[in-house]
Amino acid sequence: MLDAATPHYSPYTKIDAATIALLRDRHAWIVEPIYRASDMVLNMPFFDWLANIKTVQEFKPAAVQLYYHSATFPKVMGLMLGHTSMAENWMMPFYAKHAYGEADHHEMLMQWMLRHKLLRSREEINEVITTLETNACVNYAYQMAIEQDRDKWLVGLNSGIERCSNDFFKMVAPKMHAIQAGDSYFDVHVEADEHHSIMGLDYIESFDRSTFRGQQLISKALVSRVRNPQTKALDRV
Repeated sequence: MLDAATPHYSPYTKIDAATIALLRDRHAWIVEPIYRASDMVLNMPFFDWLANIKTVQEFKPAAVQLYYHSATFPKVMGLMLGHTSMAENWMMPFYAKHAYGEADHHEMLMQWMLRHKLLRSREEINEVITTLETNACVNYAYQMAIEQDRDKWLVGLNSGIERCSNDFFKMVAPKMHAIQAGDSYFDVHVEADEHHSIMGLDYIESFDRSTFRGQQLISKALVSRVRNPQTKALDRV
C-alpha cells in the first residue's frame, strides 16, 4: 500500500534536449498542430478556476474524475500490448514500459485523496458519476487500442493526450504545493507525460500534412485535445 513516505520509481530516462529538438523538427507536421491546440487548451476556464482555488477540498471535483482517467489508462495500454501483432512485436517493450509507468498512479492519487479527506473511504470513489468528457477520453483510448493502428495510438494518446496531461500537471503540481497539498503523484506526471508526449514520435513515420493519412492523423491527435477530462471536467461546475 502506498503512503506519503513511499518512494515512486520512475522508469523514464532523462530526455535529451537535442533529441527532443530533432523529433520536433522531423515531425513538425503533427507537432505544430498539437502545440497550437495546447496553447488554446491553456486558455480554457479550468485554468482560471485552478489558479483561484485556496484549499485542497476545492479540487475534489477534478480529482475524482482524474482517478478514473488514471485507473483506466494502464488497462488500455495493456490491451494495446496484448493485441500487438507478431509483425509489430518490436513495439511491445514501448507499450509495456508505458503501462508499467502508469500502473500505480491511480493508487497514488487514491492515497492522496484519503490523506486529505477528499474521500471518507476508498469505496466512495464508486459513487462518483463520470462526466461526458471523462467517458469520451477513456472510450477514445479504448477505440485506439482495439483499432491497433500504431500511428493513431502514438499521435492520439502519446502525443495528444499526454501533451494535454503535461500542460495540466505543470499547472496543478505547483498549485498543490502552494496550498500545502503537494504530492509525488502530481510531480511525477510532469516528468512522465513530457517523456510520453515526445518520445512516442520516434516510432512513427513522417507524413505530408496535405495527404489523407497526414490529415487523418492530425485529426486523431486533435480529437484527444477536446476529450481530455483533466481540463474539461469542471467546465460545467
